[in-house]
Amino acid sequence: MTGIALAQGDTSAKPQTSLQQIYLEKLAGVLGISQDQLVNDLKTAGQQTVDTAVSEGLITADQGQKMKQEIAEGRFPGLHGMFDPEDSHPGMRGLHNLDAIASALGMTPQQLTQEFKNGKSLQQLATEKGLSLDQIKESIIKAVKSKLDQEVAQGKISQDKATQILNHLQQLDLTKFPNHVK
Repeated sequence: MTGIALAQGDTSAKPQTSLQQIYLEKLAGVLGISQDQLVNDLKTAGQQTVDTAVSEGLITADQGQKMKQEIAEGRFPGLHGMFDPEDSHPGMRGLHNLDAIASALGMTPQQLTQEFKNGKSLQQLATEKGLSLDQIKESIIKAVKSKLDQEVAQGKISQDKATQILNHLQQLDLTKFPNHVK
């Protein structure tokens, strides 16, 4: 709840909080459960995921503990990254790919967010710019691949992890991209 309170006083953080809230609300509706149940289930799955990642050596115990603390506080690292255009880690944290989407549309992330606030969908914006959603997805993949290649070269992530992230992005369905912001 601290993040929401802080976001209310910080207009730059407001779209992230609003998009995450909308996402959770919509996901709960699609799954036919309450938002409280969804959050509890996300926490449980998040804690289990961190435990598995630690046991398999994907992350350190210290990293796992920090992530578990964030999850317990209701901050979900994967969801946070989906809606944070300032997030610098590509891929799984990455429908921060607002940068890549905005770039493909010839806009800034702020302009894209404003268009969503004005009620336009990603499909409408793509059509206005003479692009398909597949072209936008390819732009995202290209931008993320470039960042991942740098991270692999610098030893920040493994090639396997980079490939996993790119494979995940190949499955991205932009028709389900949140298309409005409160």
